[in-house]
Amino acid sequence: MTAEQAGLQTLWALVQGSPLAIFAVDRNASILVWNQAAEGLFGWAEQEVMGRTNPIVPEGQGEEFRQLRDRALAGEVYTSMELRVRKKDGSPVDVSVSTAPLRDGSGAIVGLMVVAADVSERKRMEEALRESLQKSRRLFEQTIHALASAVEKRDPYTAGHQQRVARLACAIAGEMGLPAEQINGIRTAASVHDLGKLSVPAEILSKPGRLSEIEMGLIKTHAQAGYEILAGIEFPWPVARIVLEHHERRDGTGYPLGLAGDEILLEARILTVADVVEAMASYRPYRPANGIAPALAEIEAYRGSRYAPEAVDACLALFNKGFTLE
Repeated sequence: MTAEQAGLQTLWALVQGSPLAIFAVDRNASILVWNQAAEGLFGWAEQEVMGRTNPIVPEGQGEEFRQLRDRALAGEVYTSMELRVRKKDGSPVDVSVSTAPLRDGSGAIVGLMVVAADVSERKRMEEALRESLQKSRRLFEQTIHALASAVEKRDPYTAGHQQRVARLACAIAGEMGLPAEQINGIRTAASVHDLGKLSVPAEILSKPGRLSEIEMGLIKTHAQAGYEILAGIEFPWPVARIVLEHHERRDGTGYPLGLAGDEILLEARILTVADVVEAMASYRPYRPANGIAPALAEIEAYRGSRYAPEAVDACLALFNKGFTLE
């Protein structure tokens, strides 16, 4: 036996003993090689497929698979390409396919060698995980909505405030070019930023006259109270901290911590601007609605002192483009 023959026998033994399905086709898609793992995966015995057209191509997809084969015969190599093919019993199977060209002595491509791995179980697990994540997201969104509704039921004069603030804050963040995931965190925090008002007596929240110093002090506890409620929930974003800091001011005059400048989270700085604009523009028990013009004048007047300039600029740009709170 020559060294070349011995090498071919070794290669053949490796192909037949491989746990992965391996087969080869000529330029017309006729089967040249079909190992035992291919028999186990697809259901056809070697003698059933040798010299015949590749049987795993699903009905109605012949043209699609022919185009893939032609590209591979032209020299394109596929690595871990996922396809849905069929078994002998007609059932589908998801496989990860890698290809290599078969060449003759002159180097011309005369066929393809294909290695296929069954990924059906992985695909099923991915789909189950996807469904679970979607269910968890729906539950999460329903929980946030319920928390927001609880605040509004105790403070009917600000019904819709949190939703409008969330919409404006997300629009500001988008205008600033923040990534979608960071904007999702802002949306969540803004939707419950007044959650701490659950700890404030309802008669103070709906009082028609000006608040006393003591009453205002009670109102100011809502940022800390909201933080304490939310701190025990594991969010993918710093929601509790955003809520805690949404009444802080850039010049250090805010509450409850008296933070200044970049000590305040960017998300909280954005929420601050949105909250101020919506609150000033809308009706409150102790005053009529001011409208949007005075609200925008407020943030422009204190741009860089109380309010983050980048958030103010983005907010002003939005309203110049026709953004509305409703």
